[in-house]
Amino acid sequence: MLPVVMTGAEHAVVFLSDAVEVEGTHLEVERWLRRSGGDLLVPLAGEATAWGEELLMTVGPSVGERVLGVPVKVRLGACWTRDGSIAIPIRWEAALFESLFPVLDGTLVVTSLDETRCRLAIEASYRPPLERLGSLIDRVLLHRVAESTVHDFLRRVGLTLSAWCARCQNE
Repeated sequence: MLPVVMTGAEHAVVFLSDAVEVEGTHLEVERWLRRSGGDLLVPLAGEATAWGEELLMTVGPSVGERVLGVPVKVRLGACWTRDGSIAIPIRWEAALFESLFPVLDGTLVVTSLDETRCRLAIEASYRPPLERLGSLIDRVLLHRVAESTVHDFLRRVGLTLSAWCARCQNE
């Protein structure tokens, strides 16, 4: 699938979207988010460390149990609800070699699928670094890496939410 790209005076803006299913109800996920103060990533403590108001974690495609990626500073905004959905603004940027990696801005959205499952989705955008050359490299190759990175991140967060919901059901 080719990336959705909008070009402007500077260079392209690339849009990403992906989703995973979470084994748990929308209400259980919302309860967990409220209980945790909206800090969705803290349970990934083995992978993330607090860094001021941001978390530092490695994102990238996974090969087996290993994430092949770079450390990024992840910032989540305040969680809000509307029309039965939960939305959480997200921003991540490379912690090292910042000029070589794009900054990703987007929104995580949780919606109900049925009585036992919900959907965790992301709608995000980034500008490839290195202006026109970076846009060309992104279009040819690196957009697939970005899609894989976002999918792996969603998968890990979804597994964390599913595990929490399973604990809630057993209480």
